[in-house]
Amino acid sequence: MTRKLVFLLLFVTTAASVSQAQHPIPKTIAPFQIKLTNGQQYASTQLSKGPVVLIYFSPDCEHCQNFTKDLVKNYSVVANKQVVMVTFQDMTMLKPFVTQYKLAQYPNIKVGTEGTSYVVQRYYQIRSFPYIAIYDKKGNLVRTFEGEQPHADIFNTLKQI
Repeated sequence: MTRKLVFLLLFVTTAASVSQAQHPIPKTIAPFQIKLTNGQQYASTQLSKGPVVLIYFSPDCEHCQNFTKDLVKNYSVVANKQVVMVTFQDMTMLKPFVTQYKLAQYPNIKVGTEGTSYVVQRYYQIRSFPYIAIYDKKGNLVRTFEGEQPHADIFNTLKQI
């Protein structure tokens, strides 16, 4: 009986540690294909050389809304970067979000939905919003942020690329 109990305890401990292990973060940008609010398709292959900020969000996420508000307020930090905002939500939720934050007036910000393909979400194994992946001008991953994070930390990282 004791032997079975030790085996069971060892199994449970091993399974718990495996499930909590950090997943490796991909070093290259997700192979995304999104539909923009103007109906056009936009894909990762259309990105030009230079820094990229990929933001995975949900329009109804309060943290995402707060971050977007601060992003617009601190636009000078991303003015020379390509910003791609991706959601899984449909256009009925996305269009009012883009209108509310006047994102269409920024030509370097692309906002779209990947729909139910969940390619980006699975690629980064995203568990909470917003998820921000920052890439330098060579396309190398600099840093990621997931969930509610201090905006100052994100903007400081963006200033460095």
